[in-house]
Amino acid sequence: MTLRPTRRAVLSGAALLLAGCAEVPSSGPARRVDDPHEAATRREGIDVAPQPPTDGASIDLVVGGFLQAMTSARDDYRVARTYLTKDMADRWDPHSKATIYEATNHKPTSTVATASLQAPVVGTIDADGHYRPAQSQTLTHDFGMAQESGQWRISRPPEGLLISQYTFQRAWSTIPVYFLAVDADRLVPDVIHLPSWGATPDAVLRAMMAGVPEYLKPAVRTALPSGVKATESISVDAVGVVTVPLSASAAQLSESQRRLLASQVTWTLSYFPSISRIRFTAGGSLLPLPEAAEDNTVSADLYADLIPLPSTDSPTVVAVVKGQMGRTNPSGRTFQIMPGTLGQQARPHTGVSAVASTQFAMPVASLNTPGAVWHAVSGDQRSLVAWREGSDQVDVVATGTNLLRPQVLVDRSVMTFSTTDPTLIVVGPDGVRKSTVVDLGGRAVTAFSVSPDGIRVALVLTAGKSYGLGIGLLSPQDNAVHLGHIVDIPLSSSDANLSKITDVAWLSQTRLCVLGSAIENGVTAPYEIIVDGSGATSMGPLSGTSVTSVVAVPMKTGTEAVVLGEDGLLLHHEERFRWRQILQGVSAVAMTA
Repeated sequence: MTLRPTRRAVLSGAALLLAGCAEVPSSGPARRVDDPHEAATRREGIDVAPQPPTDGASIDLVVGGFLQAMTSARDDYRVARTYLTKDMADRWDPHSKATIYEATNHKPTSTVATASLQAPVVGTIDADGHYRPAQSQTLTHDFGMAQESGQWRISRPPEGLLISQYTFQRAWSTIPVYFLAVDADRLVPDVIHLPSWGATPDAVLRAMMAGVPEYLKPAVRTALPSGVKATESISVDAVGVVTVPLSASAAQLSESQRRLLASQVTWTLSYFPSISRIRFTAGGSLLPLPEAAEDNTVSADLYADLIPLPSTDSPTVVAVVKGQMGRTNPSGRTFQIMPGTLGQQARPHTGVSAVASTQFAMPVASLNTPGAVWHAVSGDQRSLVAWREGSDQVDVVATGTNLLRPQVLVDRSVMTFSTTDPTLIVVGPDGVRKSTVVDLGGRAVTAFSVSPDGIRVALVLTAGKSYGLGIGLLSPQDNAVHLGHIVDIPLSSSDANLSKITDVAWLSQTRLCVLGSAIENGVTAPYEIIVDGSGATSMGPLSGTSVTSVVAVPMKTGTEAVVLGEDGLLLHHEERFRWRQILQGVSAVAMTA
């Protein structure tokens, strides 16, 4: 079988529980998949076996049965098609998209001859598995009931599939699919969504081979050269070794190209814990890979250098207390005020208003230049400064008005915003300010956080009294740093129903923590969201106390984050809903690996 990266590849693989079982009539047994090969290469799920319509079924049963039958893609949705009129059974395209809607209190309604569904739209999933959030949209669909041979059938099926939000959140998987930064020095994940039962290595590999999605192309590329494709389904042996069969042209790739291709594929397939190692073939022959084991297999760990995440699991928390900068660890057992002008010698009126948040360790001290270099914003928010710990000298590296908390990026440049203009400020590791181009669509930035790979920027954007979250791309072009291609991420339709966002931080390459509230003057609390806005999960509440800022060190697994309350309490994330106080009297905070 040829593995072709078509736009239909993802949704045509399998669909599961597209309408929640509690929300539509159902028939037929639910069966677990017992095939050991399938179980080894698929996230756990349920295979629903829908039944065709019975003789004399009412309109309600036909519509409910159709919604339930869309849970099974067996034989190209054969059972679902039996609920359609004969001419529509072949014309309906269930692979084109999926619409996620809020089903609670929004059931299909019917009369003696009609049936329709009206419900808020939460988002859509395209044929490649990419989620797009919706805002203030309503699904209104008339099923066009008609009689054929005395039986009720549907003459107007929806475009693609219909999925309840409940089902999407509980029966679909969010899967990272990796690509390369333009300069090929790091891997950058996109995310796709698949029914958990249908999330197979084949489906995920097809999504990767479909290429970089349009919105990431300004900053991301694929390691697969034109003409190099998978020629058939991948196979997995009894010990979890996967063989990826590529076209013969892969044998012409250089060693460096092979390494990049292998890194992109292995990290994409690392989503499946049962896959231990991967080998590649080209035209049926083994494809030699640099650094491969004796059996010519590789694993994701071999390419860990391309994943820009810290190796430490014990980050440093930097806090400003009474105007003095100091450090502690997440346990908060000791707080050590740093020596020098911004530490022990600082006073409340001469302190800093913000300290740079970073995912990477500050420069290592040497015998000639002892002390780490820290970046901060002055108390009047007009100067971005660099200060070597212990020094009496503070260097101003950029100026502006209302400067935001800065961030040290993966290349050790420092980024902040002057919000009055607004102006993007980027200072290179050599201390030279870079030219920047920014397109915010006429909005202002009140907070930001750069992803650990340095490609995406999460932005808290305001227009008047409206607050929202946007994800932009950061890319070098024409000797300048460009920030643009902003995708708005509405969270008002999520379970959290957030109407106001105040701060944001990256928890991993694909997860964010946002501070938000559901009402204008409500308590601000932390929520975890996926980068595409496909859901928000509460990480609190925190005893009814509003939090003003969040910083984090992105990790591959787990969460390393602290939040600062409006009362100066600093809390560290321990697990799920548990936050533990580690300091008090804090006015600013940062974290570094």
